[in-house]
Amino acid sequence: MPLEIFIKNTGNVPITLSLSTEGWDPSNAGSYITLTWDYISGTKVQPGSVLKVTLKLTVSSSVQGITSFSFNIVITGTESP
Repeated sequence: MPLEIFIKNTGNVPITLSLSTEGWDPSNAGSYITLTWDYISGTKVQPGSVLKVTLKLTVSSSVQGITSFSFNIVITGTESP
């Protein structure tokens, strides 16, 4: 099930975004589960603006032995000239 989130640039310069994950529990879950988003790489988020993005979790059909999992989602804004 997709999840919509809103990201606001509270800074005073344009930024571009990146998505990563960390802290998988169990540690091998990240080999079978993928988090993606519909943010177009390189798109600038202007100061004060809000961007809606959709996160999507996909589980490989080859997953075995994982009945529950957790992880941290990290979204980073980097200054974009």
